[in-house]
Amino acid sequence: MIMEKNGTGYTVRTPHGFLHILFYSERIARFAYSDSLRLPPSTDAVAAAPVEIKAELNKNELVTGHMTITVDQDSLALKITGPGGAVLSEDIAVDTGKRRVEKKKLWEVGIYGNGEKYSWINQLGSATFNYNSDVLFHHCIHNPLIPDMHTAIPFYIGAAPGRAYGIYFDNSYRTDFDFAKTDPGTISFQAEDGSLDYYFIYGPSVDEVVSSYGSLTGRPDLPRKCFLGYHQSRYSYETREEVLSIAESLRKHDIPCDVLYLDIAYMEGYKVFTVHPDRFKDFKGLLGQLREMGFAVVVIINPGVKVEAGYRVYEEGLDRGYYVKTPQGETYQGEVWPKPAVYPDFLRSEVRKWWAGWHRELLDAGVEGIWNDMNEPTDFTREIGTLPGEMVHLDDQGNRRPHSEVHNLYAQLQTRATREALEKYRPGQRPFVLTRAAFAGSQRYSALWTGDNASTWEHLEISIPMMLNLGLSGYAFTGADVGGYRGDCSGELLVRWTQVGALLPYFRNHSELGTARQEPWEYPPEILEITRNYIRLRYRLITYYYNLMRESAQTGAPPIRPLFYHYQDDPRTYNISDQFLLGEGVMACPVLRPGMDRRLVYLPEGLWHDYWSGKTYSGGRDLVCEAPLEILPLFIKAGTILPHDSIEGAVNAGQTGRKLTMHCYAGKEGFYRLYLDDGSTFAYRQDRYSQIEFAMDADPLNPSINQTMIKENYPLPEININVHPLDEEKVAE
Repeated sequence: MIMEKNGTGYTVRTPHGFLHILFYSERIARFAYSDSLRLPPSTDAVAAAPVEIKAELNKNELVTGHMTITVDQDSLALKITGPGGAVLSEDIAVDTGKRRVEKKKLWEVGIYGNGEKYSWINQLGSATFNYNSDVLFHHCIHNPLIPDMHTAIPFYIGAAPGRAYGIYFDNSYRTDFDFAKTDPGTISFQAEDGSLDYYFIYGPSVDEVVSSYGSLTGRPDLPRKCFLGYHQSRYSYETREEVLSIAESLRKHDIPCDVLYLDIAYMEGYKVFTVHPDRFKDFKGLLGQLREMGFAVVVIINPGVKVEAGYRVYEEGLDRGYYVKTPQGETYQGEVWPKPAVYPDFLRSEVRKWWAGWHRELLDAGVEGIWNDMNEPTDFTREIGTLPGEMVHLDDQGNRRPHSEVHNLYAQLQTRATREALEKYRPGQRPFVLTRAAFAGSQRYSALWTGDNASTWEHLEISIPMMLNLGLSGYAFTGADVGGYRGDCSGELLVRWTQVGALLPYFRNHSELGTARQEPWEYPPEILEITRNYIRLRYRLITYYYNLMRESAQTGAPPIRPLFYHYQDDPRTYNISDQFLLGEGVMACPVLRPGMDRRLVYLPEGLWHDYWSGKTYSGGRDLVCEAPLEILPLFIKAGTILPHDSIEGAVNAGQTGRKLTMHCYAGKEGFYRLYLDDGSTFAYRQDRYSQIEFAMDADPLNPSINQTMIKENYPLPEININVHPLDEEKVAE
């Protein structure tokens, strides 16, 4: 075996093959196996480039500042140790022919990430696969026995007190992971084709792993503030009159709302880039009227193009050879909503550019966001629900690539084209793209919702660990359909789901054709009142949420976090799926079962303020708290400084941010850096923003609050201070 320096990395040569070792930071090492000196190409998920780091080469050992990598000279198996010699990862077997690695299950207490999975937060002891699927095509309702999901993010985190690592398997074919299910001592992953090429990310903290993964695959851009507000949708609002009625009802009932959706009914015959001339006549005028009422409009664009003579999109793409082909060179036809349909070959940059161009008329008319659905991609004619793996794509060099390789990338490539359209035709405005399917790195292009859930308590409950694991997988801007998409939502369920949705990054109420209406005013007055109050809570917290999204854009930290993210040394936090942190200092403990008016809460170490009652509690223990229907238990950690917007008279996010109250929760030193910009354009990239730092001392009753202007290049709102004292003699033990 020979290990030698090769450019910015290292190459290991054996009679059986080659191992390429590259570094993307001192904490990220890439291990790519091949049968030649040629490095396997990365997928589009990887946004970073390798760098040269200081390392010491000693025979079969490579020593860096954070890791020591030892390579077995016969099998090319790896052993990675951290500072002090602690073993971080150790291979049992490497099979390059099967693209399979088996690793020892070492000290891991929990396995997390893996994108969108129907599972509890901790996936240790489970197995899963990644191949994007239209779940409802196969099953009438999702449940834990169904591994099919809309996204494929082959990245996981192994964690324990004091230690954490991440592994990203950069392979776009179907991948399978076994987290010590088959063998309690083995964690394995493999791919059906392609290369054995993966990245090892060293922590030792979970937040450092997540940040490094974000630097590798990209971080989301700062969204427009209005898209952090409340979204109202249905499949479908079928006429312009119905859409206007929904808008008027939202304003009549004093429900703040920023975004309305048009599902497939706005099109003519399910033809993408068309508008029905009768049901949505004077489309531009309609959008202008809604904009004057304070609404942005998002329309759905699916990838399936209707086969119809005279339809410009279809005929132009056909003439240019822009659709996915059969192995025989014919244009492949399937079915989605249009029947039959063809599928753009988004692998080619010229096809993406062509597709982006078709958005111009919609965007010129006033559409402000695009919703990409059915982009696994779905094909109703096939038992597998998608295109057969042998269908053919072409890359930019003209090489034939099987659909089995492109399948998991397809949605990402479509959202990339969509984002490029918004950037080109609405250049002064931050783009909003929503997708159902995704791959690693898709967070650079789009927000994500978890697809067609159901109006069941089980789906409400599972949405929380699903969202938390997506956040750990690089996806910050995510949400689930509030109230559930399929089935009839009860008033109690709508309240409890709205309470959760108001604290998730993407906040949309959406429901299916043929189900009971799910808009809040369709329920009794008491349900409307509670639902409206929590939508208003979202707007009171919208500046706080906006700052969390900026943190995500800068560091990759998800806005919502599992408890172990900040309490990694507390083993009690590793399996909590029904509580989450909003940032570091706000903890939500929602009610997720019908008929419950109290619940058990785990308070991590420290002192905690009850958001509603003002009572204070010591942490490191369980607490039974009252939770009548109108209450979502919220706890604020001592030392937290939490901005609240004044929402008096506000109908949308554009009417917030003029007056802020900084709520300071005493009992511990605290710091908060408030970021302010216009919430819409890219002016912040030219330093058009302001930042103020607030510092609070540890006095429990009357802390001093100091303000320091870090940068002042955007108008400041009126700012007030509200201190929440902590009477140590009254802390509940």
